[in-house]
Amino acid sequence: MSLINISKFKKNLTVIILCGGKGQRLRPLTYDVPKPLVKIKNKAILEYIIDHLLKFNVQNIIIASGYKNQLIKNFVKKNYKDKNIEVIDTGVKTSILGRIKKITQKKEGEFLICYGDTLVDININRLIKFYLLNKKKIVISSYELKSSFGILNINKKNNSVINFVEKPNLGIWFNIGYILISDKFCKILKNFKKFENFLDFLSKKKLMKSYKHLGR
Repeated sequence: MSLINISKFKKNLTVIILCGGKGQRLRPLTYDVPKPLVKIKNKAILEYIIDHLLKFNVQNIIIASGYKNQLIKNFVKKNYKDKNIEVIDTGVKTSILGRIKKITQKKEGEFLICYGDTLVDININRLIKFYLLNKKKIVISSYELKSSFGILNINKKNNSVINFVEKPNLGIWFNIGYILISDKFCKILKNFKKFENFLDFLSKKKLMKSYKHLGR
């Protein structure tokens, strides 16, 4: 897959960054700002995400906001006024699926769906290449869960330790966002009320593949 094909693909790609939630698990930090604007090392989470996308020359970005929408609008206007980034107020109580519907119903092409509170150093070009090789399916990015502890394999009869592994990979892959989807699949979103149900349907119909992010 050539870089020319990947560059051409990006021209018709719309990135949707989901930034509408109240961020209740981060309170009290999110009483005054939405979670995407919480700072890590003096830089907002959303800023890391946008900068990463721009690094791969992704140009068409829509931020699906809700909670404290005006703060996100002010942030984008101040920091990215010369970029093609649009902030759309999709409502405070709107579900993830509802936010996606409000945007995809008005646009055509391919969509890259990202979470506005998730930092991932994923290679966008490799992700697109994987998607283009699996064009008839949705691609969802994943990362392998790793234990934060040493794991013991213990004999059930006498409690003797058979082996010990320090912080192993667990063989469980979890959703990290960066979901690539065509407008063909967006047309069936209306049949679902929850995003997780939509993804579950696709998996059961064997219409989904996973791009495994290896952390580099």
